Amino acid sequence: MNCELAFERMLDADPEELEARGDSGLDVHIQGCGRCQAVAAELLAGHEMLAARILSVELNRGVEAVLPAVRRAATQRIRRRRLTWFALPAAIAAALVLLAIRDRAPSTPLVDAPAQLARQPSAQPTVRLAPDTNALVLETNNPKITVVWFY
Repeated sequence: MNCELAFERMLDADPEELEARGDSGLDVHIQGCGRCQAVAAELLAGHEMLAARILSVELNRGVEAVLPAVRRAATQRIRRRRLTWFALPAAIAAALVLLAIRDRAPSTPLVDAPAQLARQPSAQPTVRLAPDTNALVLETNNPKITVVWFY
């Protein structure tokens, strides 16, 4: 292998090949040629300097990009924990209260209307039509109860 071909291959070679530790054609030429050793050493120094620069830039940008996401995730975790510790027991307590209230509601009417009407035959409600409206008025014996039916 001549130096011109070695120079071309060095530009595409990995840093491991430039260290001339293997037994490929490029490695053998670099080991035997002082001029190619100097060029390979310069290329390796450039690779190391570039890698260090890229790594520092990526680390800085990576931290800046990752920190907001980490903060959002921590905030969401805190919200979920609060929901679990406060909202879930409150929802369970509300459900228990609703169950307790539901059981207190009577399943049968408080006043047996047919029996009451049978005892008081004159207690039939009076029905009258409201003038000039589509309404029917039912007046009961109780002055506090008047039923208005719109049709």
